[in-house]
Amino acid sequence: MSAIAPEVRIIVFGSSSALCSHPELPEVTDSYQQTLDADFIIDPWDNALAQMLSDTLGKESGFFEHFKYYADIVRPAAFDNFPPDFRERLVPLEGCPRVFALDPHDMAVAKLFAGRPKDIRLLSFLLATGRLNEDKVRKLLWDTPMEEKWIVRTHAVLDQVVAEAAKQRAV
Repeated sequence: MSAIAPEVRIIVFGSSSALCSHPELPEVTDSYQQTLDADFIIDPWDNALAQMLSDTLGKESGFFEHFKYYADIVRPAAFDNFPPDFRERLVPLEGCPRVFALDPHDMAVAKLFAGRPKDIRLLSFLLATGRLNEDKVRKLLWDTPMEEKWIVRTHAVLDQVVAEAAKQRAV
């Protein structure tokens, strides 16, 4: 992606972003077995470039047909579910200038909005194995502006993640 778009910053988010901080994850959890994509935002956003990247590396591309994984190019509106100062904690991807991933704690906040079973599984594993700090996730979650209904929902999902992590630690 960086070869096709050398002038933009690329931000990896979603589950794949945790691989920049913890590259061993595919070997220690099955959370990545069903993952066929990596989520990216280009910064600054450019509609034409985003479409070209999607056509070249997206789900309907020859790249996907050949490698069996693809790039999901997402609009910057996804930033709305990230803590406001997430850019200060971006993790550089070694060997790839201008490519950064969300810090796992920021990724966790975004995953709490989604609250899907696969997100709860991944976050529980990260928390149970010490790859996430509950207090840091809670602080970032409180710092993230959201409507009251989302405050209730995201905190309920976090409580579920914490409970699942406790069960994993007990095993």
